[in-house]
Amino acid sequence: MIFSAQGYSVVLPEKLQTGKWNVYRSTRSPLSLISRYPGNLDIGTLHDNFAYAVETFRDCKYLGTRIRADGTIGDYKWMTYGEASTSRTAVGSGLIYHGAPEGARIGLYFINRPEWIIVDHACASYSYISVPLYDTLGPDAVQFILNHATVEVIFCVPQTLSILLSFIAQMPCVRLIVVVGGDNAKMPSTPVTSGVEIITYSRLLIQGKSSPQPFRPPKPEDVATICYTSGTTGTPKVIHPPF
Repeated sequence: MIFSAQGYSVVLPEKLQTGKWNVYRSTRSPLSLISRYPGNLDIGTLHDNFAYAVETFRDCKYLGTRIRADGTIGDYKWMTYGEASTSRTAVGSGLIYHGAPEGARIGLYFINRPEWIIVDHACASYSYISVPLYDTLGPDAVQFILNHATVEVIFCVPQTLSILLSFIAQMPCVRLIVVVGGDNAKMPSTPVTSGVEIITYSRLLIQGKSSPQPFRPPKPEDVATICYTSGTTGTPKVIHPPF
């Protein structure tokens, strides 16, 4: 956001319906909401936004990790915008390699880490719909979300894979599970009747890089993600904002 003489935002006269909180809006558009960046009207989706960032900041630091193999915190290891873009293309191409159709729902079932962001970028660039699955959700809620959103591919880590395997027979729409940080030699097999294939994230990257596919950019009005809240009662509740 660009700083103006009045600051970054201005307080609007109206109040929120609940509480006494102020409503703020950017000084660049204080009287109306906007759907495009002033000066960059060609940026209309998350894909457009990341493409602009990669073009502008290709060699700049983007995603950092500072956890050593022994679990202690070390120095940051950085991935640049350009490197993240390459991985994004490999993930999207890998999903096409495995037959995931445009508009397929892609589950993300692991904690915040660079691969989460990269998979989400791949969804935005290849017209897939991301479905976050919080690691704090219980197995029943995860199973409900996967089936309710008709998720076809799930990205997880070894810890959450064990949860998925406990009810794999009750996930009729899932066809592929990708394990981030998994060992190719230790991937468990699944019942033939389940129709589910389990591979590692590293293998998916190799498959995608060997068969790169052009982007399939979404339209601004397309659904970008399907988010569920835990809800105060009953099953998780859903919202689905556009790109």
